[in-house]
Amino acid sequence: MKNKSTKRTNPEKVAKLWFDKSKEDLKSAKAMLEARRYSWCAFICQQAIEKYLKGAYVEKFNQVPPYIHRIERLCKELGLDIPEKHFDWIVRIDKYYIATRYPAYKEAISIKKYSQAEEIYNKTREILKWLKETIKT
Repeated sequence: MKNKSTKRTNPEKVAKLWFDKSKEDLKSAKAMLEARRYSWCAFICQQAIEKYLKGAYVEKFNQVPPYIHRIERLCKELGLDIPEKHFDWIVRIDKYYIATRYPAYKEAISIKKYSQAEEIYNKTREILKWLKETIKT
């Protein structure tokens, strides 16, 4: 299925909405970290990266982003080469999208310590920084 064009709407505004939601999600992830809601912190970290990539997609292609949630695949759609230092973390962070939404997976990757969630949060910030430098929106 081909993505719909954003010609009826202003692509710059649509992209900005995605970028703003990404920023908001990162703040929410920090709040969840401080509230010791570690799985939710990780889930929202995944969402922050996904939404940034979808904003970049709209900006690059003037189209509605694909209905996918895997960060790695969104990077591929944008033609990004993921550096090795980020690749493993992207795969790991992506798992929290599934785990939070589908309880059967929750125990397999549950986060029990502040330090674990904090590391995910900090790696998310690093990945977003890399994306911003690489994509230059």
